[in-house]
Amino acid sequence: MSMVHWLWLATRPGYSIRFCRSLLEKFGTPEAVWNAMQEQFAGMPRINALRLKSLMEKDLTYAQRIQSDCEKQNIQIITLEDANYPEPLRQIADPPLVLYVQGLLPDFSNQLAVSIVGTRKCTQYGLRAAQYFAGNLAQNGCIIVSGMALGIDGAANQAALDAGGVTVAVLGSGVDVCYPWQHKDLMQHIIQHGAVISEYPPGTEPKGKHFPVRNRIITGLSRGTLIVEAPKKSGALISADLALEQGRDVFAVPGDINRPSCAGCNNLIRQGGAELAQEPSDILAHYGNSGKHTAARRAPEKQKQRPDQLTILEGQFSEERKPAPLVRQPRTLAVSEEERAVWMAIQAGNETVDTIVEATGFPAAKVLTALTMLEVEAYVITTGSGYRVTADIQL
Repeated sequence: MSMVHWLWLATRPGYSIRFCRSLLEKFGTPEAVWNAMQEQFAGMPRINALRLKSLMEKDLTYAQRIQSDCEKQNIQIITLEDANYPEPLRQIADPPLVLYVQGLLPDFSNQLAVSIVGTRKCTQYGLRAAQYFAGNLAQNGCIIVSGMALGIDGAANQAALDAGGVTVAVLGSGVDVCYPWQHKDLMQHIIQHGAVISEYPPGTEPKGKHFPVRNRIITGLSRGTLIVEAPKKSGALISADLALEQGRDVFAVPGDINRPSCAGCNNLIRQGGAELAQEPSDILAHYGNSGKHTAARRAPEKQKQRPDQLTILEGQFSEERKPAPLVRQPRTLAVSEEERAVWMAIQAGNETVDTIVEATGFPAAKVLTALTMLEVEAYVITTGSGYRVTADIQL
């Protein structure tokens, strides 16, 4: 295997994972793709002038520099063909060609992985719930996967460590770039007792468009995803959609009906997009009461106190607090050209990320970013079958 050719292919600008995989299906290896002449790409699906020009750029300097940087920083490079590539991630529609790893990847094939995600602007209720679920699941042998972000994600990673368990953080930056900076110590502890991983080369700074894309890795590594606290417009709900598209289980912690930060979780449960999770045992029971597939269950440590607000409040809205019925006025679609193209593809009946990628010709990363912005502005919503446009938009 030529590592430098894997890095060359993985860093081609504007390439979707699906296009890269079509290249590998045709030529067999990245080295064969690199060696191919221009005429050999004729007639390939989704080939265009820009991609062809990029394929003809044979300079390996950047790929060699990445490889050298990883060797100097003790960063492991795992390619899609490696035996230690996480099998659950390999099974999704758009697995990263290359993973950069600091630490030691756990055994995803023989140990249950559960991702725990939620809002950065969480309440104490959400914080305690994340700690409670992550700590308990980690004590029972589960790998806790999250994004190391402020709020729910970082709390889940930390609680797994506090419980003596294993945790993995998936970053939207290079694995040598700590984001957020407040989690520098947490990142080092994760590396010591688990792994920090990314599909972005060392030195890559965090960008907003990276985070919706990296969420597919968080959910792809996991058998189940738990949404702890999320408002109606939340990146965590994008993770729930991704998990469902990947055929994975989704769970949600119910929240206070008076808290906007819990509205996303409550809606997921009400619409059937997630199973109700009031206790870690609800998740463990779903998988046979053990985080281990083949190994014996770990001896549980002392159970942490269950947060006293993890049940829905018994009180109802008082008459004066009932919201007025919402009457939507027609809205104009005020978006970028890329977001408009994605919206039009959904309006035409393309409901899933894969079909939207096919309809628009955009890379999956660009589609996911556009979907995030469209959902934030409530131009599209998610259903059990995928995405659909909202009814109050006029062109």
